[in-house]
Amino acid sequence: MKDDDADKLLEKITSDPHRELSREDIIPLLFSPLMSGDTGQTERILKCIQILKNAEIDFPKADIQKMEAILYVFAVKFLDDNDLKSIKEAIAMTKLGQMIWDDAIEKGREEGERIGEKNASERYSRLILILNKEHKNDLILKIATDPEYREALYKEYGI
Repeated sequence: MKDDDADKLLEKITSDPHRELSREDIIPLLFSPLMSGDTGQTERILKCIQILKNAEIDFPKADIQKMEAILYVFAVKFLDDNDLKSIKEAIAMTKLGQMIWDDAIEKGREEGERIGEKNASERYSRLILILNKEHKNDLILKIATDPEYREALYKEYGI
């Protein structure tokens, strides 16, 4: 791979913007960070990400995501933190970036629901304990069946 020139490969692929890309075109691109050339690895990876974005009409979404993941692995392996920031920005605008974002949102939502359920359960338990301490057991049955009344008691007791 070191004997191959990444710059020539990138020039060949980008010289005709209307050219339909094949797997034979794309696969060597994925290894451009391992090739020689005048441009740095960061610039090569960024160009490859852009080419993949443009190739989304030629390849299935899943294939593009796998290719982006390969480039991301090379970026993490070879680039420093400053260069990774530019790659991160480019990846964020890709299908892979969207998947990562969607996963993070979903995990955050799940965590929020879990915390919300825990807080609701603790809130409910506190109200039951207060009512029991005040010997208002009849109200415990009422809050179990009447959410509006339960909310009113939450407010009344500052829970």
